[in-house]
Formats: sequence, structure tokens, C-alpha cells
Amino acid sequence: MKTNNIFIWIYVLLLSAMIAIGRVYDERLDFFGVNFALILSSIYVFVSLFFIGSIRMIKLTKSKALLYLFYFLIIASTPLFWLVYDVIEYGYLKYLNFCLIAILMSVIIIERFDYSKVNKLLISLLAVSLFLAVLAVLGQEISENNDSGRLSVLGGGPIIFSRWMGLGILILSLMPQFRNYKIRYFFIVLFFILSLASGSRGPVLALVLVCCLFLVINFKRYFLRFFVIVSLLVGFVTLTGISKEVEKLGRVERILMNFSSGGIVKKSTGTRTQLMHGAVTVFKKYPFGVGAGNWQGKANEIEPHNLMPLEYSHNIFLEVLNEYGVFVFIVLILLFIYVFHFSYKLMCKYYDNESSLYTLLFYMLVYLFLNSQISGDINDTRMLFVIVSFILIKTPLIDKTQKLC
Repeated sequence: MKTNNIFIWIYVLLLSAMIAIGRVYDERLDFFGVNFALILSSIYVFVSLFFIGSIRMIKLTKSKALLYLFYFLIIASTPLFWLVYDVIEYGYLKYLNFCLIAILMSVIIIERFDYSKVNKLLISLLAVSLFLAVLAVLGQEISENNDSGRLSVLGGGPIIFSRWMGLGILILSLMPQFRNYKIRYFFIVLFFILSLASGSRGPVLALVLVCCLFLVINFKRYFLRFFVIVSLLVGFVTLTGISKEVEKLGRVERILMNFSSGGIVKKSTGTRTQLMHGAVTVFKKYPFGVGAGNWQGKANEIEPHNLMPLEYSHNIFLEVLNEYGVFVFIVLILLFIYVFHFSYKLMCKYYDNESSLYTLLFYMLVYLFLNSQISGDINDTRMLFVIVSFILIKTPLIDKTQKLC
């Protein structure tokens, strides 16, 4: 039993590493002529195949059927698209990474994970957030793209760094295991400050919206407590002058968009408008998709006078619509409608169980969904599909030995 628990921990840590890296091969992890990402990926795929082989029967629900249909369409349609359109390196790598990381991991989680394993993986993901935060505090590493000094670590980019900080905040705030640890408030504040220092508006805005939704749903229970804590925090920041020190980190002022000096039309905002225009243009000419990685090329081909600055549209729905077609797009919309409804029902059903993970998973789902609308490509949404997979696990994610409160 103890040996099995150690094996599960090792595999869970391997999963969290793959989620963090997000690539089968990553040149950033090339040391002494050895690519550690490739080694980790090989071990991960090898062990995962044993888990896949241990699945004896799959029982489908509406949400699970839609998720598996979405995965099947992604896997099957992409090679067909490539027979008609171009195959480029970015598209091939995106397809490979999504299949081997997001899809493979998702199926294993749904069919083979339970409450204990989900707990372990969530703790491992928190460890990733903490690790990145420590690196940021110790090193204050600046983003490799040197976007006006925005804070990030390990070359992952400021948006990804900020997203990990937001995930850490949600896990510390809502995971039952950390409810009685007062030190979590220190790390919550630290993660939030570092998220601000990244200068990435999207993850911070998503976190704020999640907090607002939490207060709306739990108005009577938490509003007064939240109001007192925020008032004390604002008073502390104002009286101590710590806000001036925070502003020196990274690009905190960028979060506010600096409306007075035209922040609303700054480069990133204008770029996303351009990307949306490109997505609409491609859809009008290719409603049934152009294949993974081909969006930018087709958009530039249609409007050579309005070249797309990025390889993807920074919106999961627009990306799926353009690269995989309107049918897969409809499946994805239906999937999220069912999953959000199912997740909310589970949260309400087990609300009085102190060990329930469904409250945390619901708000993580909302947070990552909002992030997927404003940044990243489909492979960057792997964490979103991991959370969806948690929610679709058949066995209730509660400690059955825990008494109801």
C-alpha cells in the first residue's frame, strides 16, 4: 500500500511537471546536451500508457461524451486538414503537445483518478505556483521578450506566470486542506503582488471577476468578512506606503491600463482587436477550418495588407472555429455549457461537506475559462481541460469519512 502511494505521488508530480512545461520537447530545459523535457515526456507517456491499458470500461455521460467527441474530432480531423492545406512546424507541435499532454492526461484523470489522487495533483500544482513565486522573489527575472520589464520566470512569459499565481491564490483560498492554516494569507498576498508585477491584465481581471462571482453566490455568508478584510488591507497598504514599493515591481501600473495616457488603445489591446478581425475574416472564407497552425498563414493570405502579428487568435473559441471548423466549434460550446451547469450542481450538492473539492473546481473552471478567452492557444488551455476532467470524474470528490458540518 505504501509503495503504491509513493508511485502515485511520483506520477502526480510527473503530471504537474508536464502541465507546467506544456511541451513534449522544450529547448529551455536543455542542459549539458540533454533535454530534460524530452526525458520527462518519454517517462510520462510510457507510464500513462499503462494507466490507459488498465481502463476496462468507459461509461459515458452527456458531458463526458461531448468531451471525448471533441478530442476525437481534434485527433481525426487535423491530418485530413493537412492533406488539403499546409503543414507547418507550429501546427504539428501544437497538435502533438495537445494530444500527448492535454488529451492523454484528461482521459486518465477521468477514468482512473479519485479524491485522493485529485488532492495530490492540486497540491502539486500549488507547489509549481510556489516554486515560480520563489524564483521571482529571489531572481526578479524579467520576461525574455523584454516587454517593458514585465515580470516572469523561466522564459514562460508574464501571462503564464500571472496565471499560475492566480491558480495558487484559488487553491490556497478554497482547498479544504488549507482552511486552517493562517500562513496561507501571506502567500495569497504574495501571489497577488507577483501577479500584479507581471503587468498582465488578463489573469488579474479574471481573478477579480472570479472573486466578484464568489461574493455574489455567497453574499450572505462571506460579504461582511470580505469587506472587513479588504478594508483592513487597504488601510494597511495606505498607511504603510507599501503600495509605492509594490509599484516598483515589474509593470504594476500596466494593470490599470493608464486610461489618462491612452492605455486603452495600447499595443496589446489593439493587437487583440486585430486578431479578432483576422479570425472573422478566415471564418468567412473557410467555415469548415484550415487545420492546426494554419490560421495565421490563411489570414495573411486573405488580407496581405493586414498581416497577423501572432500564430494564434488568443481565444480558444476563435481558434477552434478557424482551425477545426464550425462543427467542432459547436461541440466545444455545448461541452462548456454542460460542464459549467454540471460543475455548479456538484458544488451546490456537496456544499455542506467540508472536504468537497467542487467549490474550488468550479471557481478554477471559471478562472481558466476566462483566461482562455483572452490569451494563449489551445495547448495553453491544457489546465482548463484538466479541471474539466476533475469535474467529470464519476466518484464524488469528497472524503467519505468526513462528517457533514
